[in-house]
Amino acid sequence: MIKIIAKLAPQLVPKDQHQRLRMRRTLMATGSGLVLTAVVLLSMALDLVQMPMAYFFLLYTMIWLGNLCFPLMISYDINLLFKDPSLTIPQLIWHTFTNTISIYLVPELQNVFLMYYLLVVLFGAFRMQKRGFFIVGGFILLCYTTVMLVHQLSGAGAEIKEQSLISLFFIFMLVGVSIIGTEISSLRWALKKRNAEMNEVMKQAKEQAITDDLTGLYNRRHLMAILRHQQALAYRGEYVFSLCFVDLDHFKQVNDRYGHKAGDEVLQTFADIARNCVREVDFVARLGGEEFVLVLVQTPLEGACLVAERLRLSMEQARLDILAPGHRVTASIGVTQYRPKESIEETMHRADIAVYSAKNRGRNQLVSDHELEHY
Repeated sequence: MIKIIAKLAPQLVPKDQHQRLRMRRTLMATGSGLVLTAVVLLSMALDLVQMPMAYFFLLYTMIWLGNLCFPLMISYDINLLFKDPSLTIPQLIWHTFTNTISIYLVPELQNVFLMYYLLVVLFGAFRMQKRGFFIVGGFILLCYTTVMLVHQLSGAGAEIKEQSLISLFFIFMLVGVSIIGTEISSLRWALKKRNAEMNEVMKQAKEQAITDDLTGLYNRRHLMAILRHQQALAYRGEYVFSLCFVDLDHFKQVNDRYGHKAGDEVLQTFADIARNCVREVDFVARLGGEEFVLVLVQTPLEGACLVAERLRLSMEQARLDILAPGHRVTASIGVTQYRPKESIEETMHRADIAVYSAKNRGRNQLVSDHELEHY
């Protein structure tokens, strides 16, 4: 049915996958309402409905305005304003009400319409929890009892004994179907919870596969994947990116003097500073030990040098309480820009040479490969 609507009125079909699923379920319920209406119309043609045509037309116009209200709410995302976007309980209560009208209009077919009540309850297994089944089941009993009393008072109902047996059997079936629906719903919610837990585990496993455990930055393996992707973008033209290789100065002395715990804290501090110095579109990775790489997207060499200098100053000024007063950890940085059609290894090699040049010049400074060419 969604495919038909997509052809006739594509603007009414949601683009979101979850909304499309809700629309499909709602159209299933609307389709069952169409069958219900068809049965009543056939009954009217057979003179089983005692109602003037004008009143009948007005009544079913109102019913179908209600039936169409739910799919339209999903089409325009109005359902997302509610706690349950599927609008399960409101839909079931509405279809229960319309079925009750059918029983009132055609008392001779009440046994047929009673089965529709059970279908309504089973439909609730899609989304309802135990509380919802109590609400819908209670409303069904209220509607059914009311219409039966009205029939008895008007003389249109069956004999009391026959009606009592039918009612008892219907209540038994309603309770049984509600229990089955509750079990199905419970299994569905348990499966949904299990899937959510599995997705979270998969997400954590993926993050662990691409991140460094200590700093939370990307690891070397994922860095290479990032660089391959950047290279592919650069091949298309009009795209530049730069690398900043960072080496923390005299880091071995920190480990020897203060212990590895202090060294770990220094690495974590640098990781936090690096994240704050780049944009969300940029990447920061740990190569290993005290070596790090910044991948600056759509950034030429001049812009990369500004970022590197900001990073160097921030690290120089960082307070590291775990170290002795006045002890600062600085960084030497090599900066390079990717050149068209060269290999990633060549770009990384130039950045590596620039880092060693910064160290040879006295550390705590940055050197670009452009400077090396003119040195």
